[in-house]
Amino acid sequence: MSGKVRTKVQYWLDEIAEAGRTLHDMGAAEGAAGNLSLFLPDDTIGLSGLLLARMSRQRSYPVASGLNLPTGAILISGSRRRLRDLDHDLDATLCAIEVEKDGSTWLHHADGYEIEPTSEIDSHLAIHATSVAGVARINAVVHAQPPYLTYLSHIPEYQDEERLNRQLLRWEPETIVNFPHGFRTLSYVTPGTPELGKQTGLAMLRHQLVVWNQHGIIVWSDRSLTAALDLIEHAEAAARYEVMDIQCGRRAVGLTIADLRGIVDRFKVETNLLESLPEVLL
Repeated sequence: MSGKVRTKVQYWLDEIAEAGRTLHDMGAAEGAAGNLSLFLPDDTIGLSGLLLARMSRQRSYPVASGLNLPTGAILISGSRRRLRDLDHDLDATLCAIEVEKDGSTWLHHADGYEIEPTSEIDSHLAIHATSVAGVARINAVVHAQPPYLTYLSHIPEYQDEERLNRQLLRWEPETIVNFPHGFRTLSYVTPGTPELGKQTGLAMLRHQLVVWNQHGIIVWSDRSLTAALDLIEHAEAAARYEVMDIQCGRRAVGLTIADLRGIVDRFKVETNLLESLPEVLL
């Protein structure tokens, strides 16, 4: 779905619920781990009604200066809330940050609840600001801990960005098509800090998926949450093959750099990633 399409807000609420359930079923959001957000432009059908009736304005919610957010609302999972609960108890799990034309920002949530945005709010806001760049359009962000990707991020060799990309891009032809710039890695930063948000926002200038070493991953899409989850599935599949190969004594060869170049040429993928990757595998 194009980010320019104005779909009714109920569609997006249903997608948020489905995304929470899917992440839990993937084993990527245990307990209250993981979080998600969705920026909706202010002309989204039904958004104003949602913010007036179901998720009323609670108080001012200042955000960091310099973030270029257009008018609209960021629907975002709450701190210490289980993503799987989005499926059946949305009011107790979801909140919103409304952005008005004058730049003022307000926290909204259902009456009778005390919900604060996820502790990773700095990263979500930085990615939305980077991705939409002042243009009102759909934008989705998901942070999760898919087991295989997260496991690899604890191994020193895989914390190197070029090495991670070489090892993971070899498993399926679709991977480089979906990630023409590969996977970005960030050294461990204390979770839920402004510094992590700053580094993540900069990393997303060219990448759609960032591996937070020893923490998990974060991904964005200007299509939908479903599209963001598809990216997670592709990346996690590659990581699963890599872990299987480690367990089997590294017996597989996978796609060579020459094979990857053939895929890039065939599908007209615009990338210079392959020039920086090592030929030799671990």
